[in-house]
Amino acid sequence: MKTYIAVLKKNIDIKKLENELKKKNIKPAAHYISIGVVKLESEKPVYQKDFEAYFISVEEDKNIEI
Repeated sequence: MKTYIAVLKKNIDIKKLENELKKKNIKPAAHYISIGVVKLESEKPVYQKDFEAYFISVEEDKNIEI
């Protein structure tokens, strides 16, 4: 399973977003309200273009060690 970090647009209805994610079998793993970020988990790739109404950007979380 891959993890994605998505930056939310302002004034998003979180319940509607959760319903859209469920339809596409994407699990919202965490919601960081203060910074407007959602952590997502999915077997399939998650693209920003599929959620343009909700996200400014979506990036795969690459666990890079420093």
